Amino acid sequence: MTKASLRVATTQLQLRPETSLQAYLNHMDGLVKRASAQGAELVLFPELASTGLLAAIEDHEVTTATITSDYWKFLPMFTNDIVNGIRRMAQENNIVVAGGSHNRIAEDGTLRNTAFLAHPDGRVESQDKIHLTPQEHALGARGGNDLLVTKIGPFTAGILICADIQFPELTRYLVHKGVDLILCPSLTWNRRGVHRVKTGCQARAIENQLYVVMSPLFGSNGIPTDSPMYAVGKALITAPVDKTVGINDGFLAKSESDDEDILFAELDHELLLASRATPEAPGLALRRLDLYAKLQAEMGS
Repeated sequence: MTKASLRVATTQLQLRPETSLQAYLNHMDGLVKRASAQGAELVLFPELASTGLLAAIEDHEVTTATITSDYWKFLPMFTNDIVNGIRRMAQENNIVVAGGSHNRIAEDGTLRNTAFLAHPDGRVESQDKIHLTPQEHALGARGGNDLLVTKIGPFTAGILICADIQFPELTRYLVHKGVDLILCPSLTWNRRGVHRVKTGCQARAIENQLYVVMSPLFGSNGIPTDSPMYAVGKALITAPVDKTVGINDGFLAKSESDDEDILFAELDHELLLASRATPEAPGLALRRLDLYAKLQAEMGS
């Protein structure tokens, strides 16, 4: 009989100086083990989770003048080893590791912000960030063109990286493909960004009657030395807001900690199906698809 729920964990990962690849992997591994020990079947890490490895650069000082080159030439050197590391963690701990996103150089030579999802059977899937920030465009990075749809326990899942959760078109496409769980690795460096991602997660959960799990990077590793980045954010897990789920603000869990943290929640798949079957608000079942098609035609796309 198929299990009808999924116990998930999401990390609030501290950005700190990681002076070696092994130090960074040990940091991740400790959190994966904590999640697994508390019964989690999935653990999520944030966007650009390996940014702390900029502290491993020894041949020059990392400043705003070098950071573009460091993102292109230094951080991507670690990505294959990080992917192998999260694959090992998934297999050793019998847990799905959504290992956050990392810089990689694609086959076409472009810089991508790519999330990796490792399954206990050794499979690794990936998702490029679609909508890049102005800062990422300034780096010369490129957004992806495809959306991953995968199975995790009883759920059909997708990954939307940070700003992508703010674009309802992506989530509605994923729902069309059967998705009922979205994983959102995130990195923001001001309170406005925190609010955009938090509100985006809640909105997507409400309008699509699905679960959203978000993992933020927070803190600083003091880099670039002439203008250090300070990441902010609080981990959260959110659900539809209706009488079936029975939580007035939709939050199954949200961190109140200012330190590194792991949140846990049990995602009930049958409850989600019941929410969709008997919506309190209009919900998916009462969409005006005929009207939407007319409006799309008028927009010319």
